[in-house]
Amino acid sequence: MGVVIKQSFWGTAVAYMGVLIGYINVLYLRPEFFQLSQIGIFTLITANAMIVSPLSSLGMGSSYIKFFPSLKKEDRPAFFTMLLVFVLIANALILLIGFSLKPWIAARYEETAPAYIQYLSITGIVVVSNSLFDLLFNYSRTIMRVIFPTFIRDIYLRVGSLLLVLGFALGWWSFNTAATGLGFVYLIAVVMLFGQLLTNHQLKLDFSFHFFNAKWRNQLFRFASYSMLLALSFAVINNITYEQITAQLGAELNGIYVTCFFIALVVEMPKRNMIKVMGPVISLEFERKNIPEVGKLYKRSSITLSVIGILLFIGIVTNLKDLFAFIPKGEAFQQGYWVVVGVCGVKLALMMSSFAGEIINFSNRYYYNLLYQLIIAVLLVTLNYFLLSIYGINGAVMSYCLALFLHIAIKLGFVWKHFRIHPFMRSHAPLILIGVLTGLLGYYFQPDIHPALSIVIRSTLVLIVYLILIYRFRISSDINRLIHSTFERFLHINLPT
Repeated sequence: MGVVIKQSFWGTAVAYMGVLIGYINVLYLRPEFFQLSQIGIFTLITANAMIVSPLSSLGMGSSYIKFFPSLKKEDRPAFFTMLLVFVLIANALILLIGFSLKPWIAARYEETAPAYIQYLSITGIVVVSNSLFDLLFNYSRTIMRVIFPTFIRDIYLRVGSLLLVLGFALGWWSFNTAATGLGFVYLIAVVMLFGQLLTNHQLKLDFSFHFFNAKWRNQLFRFASYSMLLALSFAVINNITYEQITAQLGAELNGIYVTCFFIALVVEMPKRNMIKVMGPVISLEFERKNIPEVGKLYKRSSITLSVIGILLFIGIVTNLKDLFAFIPKGEAFQQGYWVVVGVCGVKLALMMSSFAGEIINFSNRYYYNLLYQLIIAVLLVTLNYFLLSIYGINGAVMSYCLALFLHIAIKLGFVWKHFRIHPFMRSHAPLILIGVLTGLLGYYFQPDIHPALSIVIRSTLVLIVYLILIYRFRISSDINRLIHSTFERFLHINLPT
């Protein structure tokens, strides 16, 4: 577990570089130079594309990873080529359907966001680009060449979006050009990755599909359908609220919601990176039928992620008023105060629940994850439909919290029922008490100085007090070892054990 913590720590540090670029763009450049409605439209283009992309991807990227080991070496180029053809055909059909539905789409946004209609074609370009990139990215994973595609996904796309906003700010182009540029940023990402694979002779196309018999067809379509529906439900949960807010309340309120939602995403980042390391470990233990070891990993990862998650939750919520005073148009974004608090709460709950979803995925009951995600996606859409009209964007966060807390509870209950393991330890109780006390300290410590300086001082105070208490009461042995080794290595200080 110590190796997991160290690798996750550095993985998180790299991921936060991408988040930092996103924060500069979303919390400064867009609010400073875009109107709120323009922020909403800019986001809606990619949000709608992300919802549709799983349908045009057909689960083919995941399918290539799934069947790659069982393929003969000489059949792999033909298999990839066949999947590429399927994706291209699916994209053609999706674009055709989108074109035929244009009058209905226009009617949906004509009162709340009529400006979006002119960017439907850009949404289409992003859909095609994203589905092709997904297939190429998964191909790169099978040949162990993930650095460049990861750079494109985590850095290039964020920098591309930032440059579009920056060009608008400098008067180089209009908002229309910036929004249109989103499509080309995504399209160039595909060209770059495809070109790199071809140039280095890592990708070959072969149109001889002789091996694709009825047995292969059934296996492929069964797994691809599962992967597509899983990706679709995930995309709906993460993006549908942006669409519904725009359609029901307007692009301006979507701009507020998008920005406030993004502030809270930082809480869950450590879990996303730990999953990359923990996934193979959990899978191996399931292969060995070693459920007790899975339970130990489940608990230790939960307490570690809880320590990090509570600290990030406190840091965001206690600094929120100063953050709104600091960022451009902060007085308008204050309408999203409860959006930030609510989403932070959900992300903290996801951190504390550890890897319940991954445990289900790696078991022989993995299909329940799809069922639960589909149910939650439908529930979220339904709740949004009713609560948005009553409570505005606060209704959106109410829907999100209700749906996601239910999702977490279902997964925790499922893992307990079928495997008799849960993620909670005795040290969770004192950890929560430490979090409450430290949170109150940060909330009531309000120096009357510049907001940026106030954030720095308050965050430093909270961090010091929190880490001292965590270390002193030995909440997490892994966190304690990390603190101890950090002081010893970088400050040459030997802390008491």
